[in-house]
Amino acid sequence: MRARTILVALVLVCAGCGGGRSALPEAAQVHGHWGPIAAAPLAPRIFAGRVWTGRELVVWGGRGCAPGHCEDESVAPFADGAAYDPAGRTWRPLPPSPLSARSGPTMVWTGQEVLVLGGSGPNQQFLADGAAYDPATGAWRPLAASPFVSRALRPTWTGTHLLVWGEEAGKPGVVAGAAYDPAADSWRPLAPSPLSVRTLPASDWTGTAVPAWGGQAGTDYLADGAVYDAGAGTWHGMAPSPLTARATGGYWTGKELLVWGGEGPNQAFADGAAYDPAADAWHPMPTAPLSARRGFAAAWTGTGLVVWGGAAPTGPSFYGNGAVYVPATGRWTRIPPATPRFIPATVWTGSQLLVWGGLVLDPSGSPVPSNDGAALTP
Repeated sequence: MRARTILVALVLVCAGCGGGRSALPEAAQVHGHWGPIAAAPLAPRIFAGRVWTGRELVVWGGRGCAPGHCEDESVAPFADGAAYDPAGRTWRPLPPSPLSARSGPTMVWTGQEVLVLGGSGPNQQFLADGAAYDPATGAWRPLAASPFVSRALRPTWTGTHLLVWGEEAGKPGVVAGAAYDPAADSWRPLAPSPLSVRTLPASDWTGTAVPAWGGQAGTDYLADGAVYDAGAGTWHGMAPSPLTARATGGYWTGKELLVWGGEGPNQAFADGAAYDPAADAWHPMPTAPLSARRGFAAAWTGTGLVVWGGAAPTGPSFYGNGAVYVPATGRWTRIPPATPRFIPATVWTGSQLLVWGGLVLDPSGSPVPSNDGAALTP
């Protein structure tokens, strides 16, 4: 369902860098520069899992698509991966994994291992198993079996545990929670989420809690939320958001969860809001110098939220422009444009935004999967 929603009508897509800019506020400055990321030793793909290890961008899984037909969910996924070292600008292939082929897996870095969990197999069948990869030894190990048959919320890494909520195995419609401890290779139960089953909610780890808002359930988009208090092991309500229902990402600043852009039914958004869990309050973000978009690259840098690329609500444009929002100043700053790209794998390294794979446009204007990328130094 996720792939079908974000890829609909891409046969109409053509190159663009953010039409309608005359109606948008102008940021006063342009900062940063882009550099290329060479093609990986992998087939071009979309929906690859990705994570930054402190030294490398690791990508694994995903699926391909034929030019102009990337909404076809029956395309077989991949079971291979590679690691990119931005210091040496080199790729290396990963050793074979014990996991079956899949797209959209969750990947987190524990400090020692890359955890790969879940994802979708052929025809979008949900997979609940996982494995861990140790870059130092090149070895994989399977994870203990999870108690889920589907995920309801984005899995969240706390620094020691992976928190997951999903539909409990053998109990259709029952949403349960569990925490995975990689040191013990074991799961323990968590309080079930009060939120209905959904994908793509805006959520992140605050250091003590997981605020989660919005998301998508089938063809419906949601605008409710709740907060999981890890210390108390309980959920509590979230104040109503000023934003309309949508699916997008959430980015923790150290004080607030930033929610910007995203998609709703046949539309995309260019507005945003910030949620303060301590006050249980929202406030709107300043208007960005960007048009409405979905499937964009985004990351919190430690001081600002970088937003780049993406696509128009249903066509006709991919975008190559972007901006950085700094909460301390309440201002957006534009970044230089780059080759338009949609749904890339994205990580922040501590000094660069790496975007890889996803969809680009071939010479005829058709969207095609990519196996190269670009690096932004803000």
